[in-house]
Amino acid sequence: MSVALLLLSDGRFPAGGYAHSGGLEEAVEDGLAAHEVPRFLWDRLAAVSGPECTLALAAARSARAGDLAALAELDAEAAARMPSPPLRAASRRLGAQLLRTAATVWPESALIGAYRQLSETTPRPVAFGVVAAAVGLADRAAARVYLYEEATLITAAAVRLLPLDAAQTARWLVEAEPLLDSLAANAVGFGGQAAELPSSFAPALELRSLYHSAREGRLFAT
Repeated sequence: MSVALLLLSDGRFPAGGYAHSGGLEEAVEDGLAAHEVPRFLWDRLAAVSGPECTLALAAARSARAGDLAALAELDAEAAARMPSPPLRAASRRLGAQLLRTAATVWPESALIGAYRQLSETTPRPVAFGVVAAAVGLADRAAARVYLYEEATLITAAAVRLLPLDAAQTARWLVEAEPLLDSLAANAVGFGGQAAELPSSFAPALELRSLYHSAREGRLFAT
C-alpha cells in the first residue's frame, strides 16, 4: 500500500475536510438524532459522494492522458452539478486547498503544477482526480479513497455534534463497507463523456446549505 494512498485517506491530511460536516451540522440543527446518523451517512454517500466519485475518476483519466482541455470541461461540469452557491464555493475552496497541499507534498509532480496554472477554482472532485493521477493511484484505489474520505467527513463531525462514542461511529464505517465497494465499482465502470456523467441529487442538503451559510455560531463551514 502506497504512502500516497494512506496520506489521502488520512483525515489529518491538510486538505480542509476537517472543517466540513457534509451537511450533518444543519441536519442536526433540524432535529436529526444520533441514531439517525447512519442513514444520513448512507444516503449522502449514494446521492452525493457516488456521483462525485465518477467526476473524480474522469478527472484522473484525463490527467493521466495530459488532457488539460478535458479537465477544464470537467471543472465546468462539476460546478454545474452544484446548484447551491455555498456548496459550490466550498467545493472550490477544498479543491484549491487540496492542490496547494499536494504541490507541497509532491513538488516533483509536473501534473499538479500544470493543473494549478490552469485552474485555481477547481471543484474538489476534479482536484482529487488530478492528485490521484499524479501520485499513481489506480481508478479503484482512487475511488475507494474518495468515498472513504467522504464517509469519515460525516463520522468525524458526528462525534462533535452529537453525544456519540467515536468507537460507534467507526463501527458505522465498517457497516458502510458494502456500499462503499458498490459505489466504487460503479464509478470505475462508468465511461461516459463529461456531459453524461451522473449528477448528485440531494435537495434537502442543497436547501439546508443556504440556511447553514447564513447561520451564526456554526462549527463547520458546511
